[in-house]
Order: sequence, then C-alpha cells, then structure tokens
Amino acid sequence: MNQTIKMQFILFSLTLLFAASAGSSWALTASNTQIINNARLSYDDGTGVTKTVNALPVVVTVSLLPGTPTVTKVSDETTPYTGTDTQLVNSFTITASNTNGPDTYTLTPAIIGTPTNTSGSGVTLTSPASPVLLGATVTLSGCTATVLNIPADGNSGDNAINGIAALDWVVVNGQRRQVASIVDNATGTSTITLAAALPSAPGAGFLVGEQQTVTVTVRSGTITTAGQNIVINKQLTIASVTDPSKTADTSATPTIDTYTSGLATLTKYVRNVNQTAMTGTGTVYPYNSINYWPSGITASPGEVLEYILVANNSGTGSVTAAAITDALPTTYVSLATGAYSGGRDITYFNESNVASYLTAAAGDDAATYASPTMTINVGTGATSALGGTIASGATVRVLYRVTVNP
Repeated sequence: MNQTIKMQFILFSLTLLFAASAGSSWALTASNTQIINNARLSYDDGTGVTKTVNALPVVVTVSLLPGTPTVTKVSDETTPYTGTDTQLVNSFTITASNTNGPDTYTLTPAIIGTPTNTSGSGVTLTSPASPVLLGATVTLSGCTATVLNIPADGNSGDNAINGIAALDWVVVNGQRRQVASIVDNATGTSTITLAAALPSAPGAGFLVGEQQTVTVTVRSGTITTAGQNIVINKQLTIASVTDPSKTADTSATPTIDTYTSGLATLTKYVRNVNQTAMTGTGTVYPYNSINYWPSGITASPGEVLEYILVANNSGTGSVTAAAITDALPTTYVSLATGAYSGGRDITYFNESNVASYLTAAAGDDAATYASPTMTINVGTGATSALGGTIASGATVRVLYRVTVNP
C-alpha cells in the first residue's frame, strides 16, 4: 500500500482504538487531542548497510463535538416582600455534557408565564457573564481514583487542560469533585488531580465535564394585593455557541420564587368591669371567658373600663416592627395603674396566648405610657425600643384599664 493510504489506515485504526478502549463508558476522544504518527523507512542501499529514513511527523488534532449541556435548578426560594423590587437570588448548576471538549454557552434567564400578584417584576443574570466557557475532556487508561490521565490539548501555556484548571469543579461518572491541580503537558498525556477521591478509578473514555454555578437575580416588582403571595416562575436556558441547537433549559422544573406579604389588622373592644352583665352592640369578642364589645357600653363616673386591643396578621408572611399605640381621652378617663398581676399596669398576651405583665413606665419593658399616648411594642423579639414580629396567622392582645373621671 502507498504511503498516503497507509497513513489513513493508521489514523483510522487509532480512532477505533480510542473508541474501543472506552468499553461501556463514554467512548469519545477528547477534542484538541494530538494524534501524532512517526513513520520510518528501513532499507539496504546495496552496500550491505541497513539505513533508515524518518518521515516528518503527521499531527492530527481532534475536533470539538458540540453536545447538549446539562442545567439544573438548585432550589425554590421564599422571602418576605419588603417593597418594590424586593430581590431574590436563585442558583443553577450548568455542566458540560455530551461533548468532547471546551465550548462556550449562552445563558438566558426568563420568567415563565405571568407572575402572580405583582407588576413590573423582572429577572437578570448575575454571574457568571454570558457566554461562559465550560471545559471538558475524556480520560485515558491508567487513571487512579484521584489522578486522571487525559490527552494533552497542545497548549501548555494557559494553565488549563481543555478549559479545566485548578479549583474548577468537574463531574466524572456522576461524581462531582474539585480539581486540586493539573499537569499541563504540551503533548502526550496530561493529568488532573482531584481534591477528593472518586469511589473507584475510571477507565478510559469517561467524560470529565466542568460544572459551574449560575446565579440569577429576580425582582419582585410592585405587589398588587397586600397579604397575598407574589409568585414568579423562572427558567434558565443554556445553549452551545458552536451549535445553538444544543440547548437545554429548566422549563420542566421551573424555579418558583415566592414573596410573602404580611397584612395586620387591629380591632378594639371594651367592657365595663363594674357592670359584668352589661352587653354592648355589635359582634361580641369573647376572650378568656369574658365578653368584650366594639360599642354600646356605658359607664358612670368612677367606674372602670377594660379595653382589649387585638392585633392579627392574616397575610402570608410575617409583619415586623409591630407596635400598638393608643391615645387615651384623658379629659374623661385616667389610666388605672396596678390593675394586673404583680401590681402591673398592662397585660400582654403573645402569639401562644401566654400572658406577661408590663408597667407604664418607660424603658423597663415593651410598654410605655406618656400621657395621653400608650405604646406597646408587640410580637416576637419586641423590646422597649423596637417592635417585634407577628407571624402569619398569629394574633397578639393587649389589655389595660381606665377609670372614668368624676
């Protein structure tokens, strides 16, 4: 056979050898692999001396075979709505898959459908910038659980092998590992050393695909109805720049972003402590076997009235910095001090209906009375200076008494 046919046959045989060595693994040759042949002619020129002639090496570089990458959402996210364009950050993983080498990919986040209970919401790519490079290569024989033998990529000056560098994360046979170091040779075999060992040493032909984390920022927009959730469904699309038909997205498992919204109400009821059988008008509010009324209660000078203030959060999220203020009509009534347990002036029932007793003095607890205004910081974490948090569905109550002025 002539030299050209012989060379083609050798190249074809090498290609089959790479594929066959993969066995049941990925069975592709890494792109940028240098296939080098050294041919030699031996002959006798008639003098009885054997001579050799070396042909110039033939170098064939394996081309990139673009493949469909993998993209996976990390989790759904929830946060309280705190005002127009409250932000959430979502994460995705993208992985070089079904390819034999490094490729660049465009990243496109998008909202799916119409967001619920909001206007003006949006989504932007945070990091990395698009397009992004994902490295990839294929193992050779002789790997260990921590050191992977891979073909040199013909470029030993970039501190990367087919786009994979130290500290990158890669996926090998379904196992995610960080790259501890690399040996980037110009030709022959290079190596990737993993920071943690694989369950077993991979054979030849296993894909080593880089994996990166993508973050996307979602803006809530402006809430339409307070107390109800904003819900935004989102996907991330990744597409090969080399072959845009190689595209993947998370539309089958969209990321669901939820912005909760608190909605508090405050109602006030009263009873005449001296006239226990008295009934008022409106809908009665029974609490601890005592009836309070929104209106219709009468009192004579010197009699004692007890008010109950009921704060309820009917929204889907917590309310924060919760504080109740009540301005007493001091022309007609005076705060009845020492009316509750321990000689305290105010009773507070928390979300668990546990009572605590407060003074009207400033600074010693969550209640303060500076005539004519009473202030009670309520909710979990309330202090003398700051209001607390009332969870979704929770109710807190404040009771105090006044005496009708003579």
